[in-house]
Amino acid sequence: MLKIGISGVRGMVGPSMTPRLVMDFAAAFGSFVDRRPIVIGRDTRIHGPMVRAAAVSALLSTGCDAVDLGVCPTPILQKAVRRRKAGGGVAITAGHNDIRWNALAFIDAEGRYLNPFQGEEVLDLYHLGAFAKADTDGLGRLSFGTAVEDFEPYFDELAAYLDADAVRKARFKVVIDACAGAGAPFLARFAEALGFTLIPLNDESNGFFPHDPEPRPRNAAQCVSVVKTVGADAGFLLNSDAGRISLISETAEALSEEFTFPLVADAVLARTPGPVITNYSTSRMIEDVARGRRCPIVRTRVGPAHIFLALGQEEGVLAGEGSGGIAVPAFQPAFDAFLAMGIVLETMARTGRTLSELVGRLPRYHIVKEKVYCPVARVHDAIDAVAKLFGGRGLDTGDGLRAEDRRGWVQVRASGTEPMLRVVAEDKSRERARARVDEVLEALELLIR
Repeated sequence: MLKIGISGVRGMVGPSMTPRLVMDFAAAFGSFVDRRPIVIGRDTRIHGPMVRAAAVSALLSTGCDAVDLGVCPTPILQKAVRRRKAGGGVAITAGHNDIRWNALAFIDAEGRYLNPFQGEEVLDLYHLGAFAKADTDGLGRLSFGTAVEDFEPYFDELAAYLDADAVRKARFKVVIDACAGAGAPFLARFAEALGFTLIPLNDESNGFFPHDPEPRPRNAAQCVSVVKTVGADAGFLLNSDAGRISLISETAEALSEEFTFPLVADAVLARTPGPVITNYSTSRMIEDVARGRRCPIVRTRVGPAHIFLALGQEEGVLAGEGSGGIAVPAFQPAFDAFLAMGIVLETMARTGRTLSELVGRLPRYHIVKEKVYCPVARVHDAIDAVAKLFGGRGLDTGDGLRAEDRRGWVQVRASGTEPMLRVVAEDKSRERARARVDEVLEALELLIR
């Protein structure tokens, strides 16, 4: 249960994510940045301190100074990397994976996830064991982040970027479920910055998640109940590192995470038209929104490395994925849950529309997402079998296999975060989307079992 890739490494702590593995990858990254300072932060997983200790030790051994921000949302860490003019950053978080997992995600000097070329260079250093080894006088020094230097400036910049006065005047009541993750200690500061009444859920950073940390409707039952009980204007569900969100409307409807990106995109593109970057697994809703704003869509493979490389190359004004992550480079090139929540609240305040009314203006499709365990050695055969199922013609191979027609699409690809094949289908008919996924799952089951 280990995934090694261009964005970093993740695995189950103990069986695969060992201190030695963490140290080797951290040493490879420290060698990559060539003695420049590195900012490090983590989410709240109970094994985070162990992983952090191994990573910090390795970074110091390469001659890099390390600035430890402690429990810190990844988007705040990314801002801190740029503000401190550091050589890079290390986010210790497995995002949507369950509590057994952890990961090292590497950030470049611009506060972005490493692009594929940078990631390959770090992987080469890891596989070769070509780590910088500082002598006694050249060892790095450890220091710690501060609220004044690292946390407060983030929220000040966020309030200045958004129309905080409009949100404040709207006097919203908002429920936010932080899933006891890295965003939990910062909910009150976020509410203060935008001036809304906060009803926090799971805001204790105790190292355990009260539910699956993936922001999806199936994990939103508690948030839905509180939104309904208190009559809130909106509810938000965060993942463990505060990079992604899903939405709950004032009618207590738990919305698919696929709605986050098109809802935010419509607001951003109304003010700043330009290219929109997304992946091959994201709903057609974003295509309809971009077309309505006369903006081009650029699709990439799934994963931050590919998304943010294209964001820079295409001079995009917006990037996002159907998993609930959005990035607006005018603020910062990072998936940022606080920014996404802020844009949603700002749009509600400026338009005078409720969240359900804003969502009601979006086109509706039905999307079905499943995954099936597949050993890495069987991935090629499995995808080849699906290609034969589809007839092998007219397939988009930009990321796994994707078959598309006027009614919808179905995609099969290898997960970048788990030893799984992901099967996703979208259609105007819920039944047809379900049937397309079931057809693929049946074929894969015969091959993999």
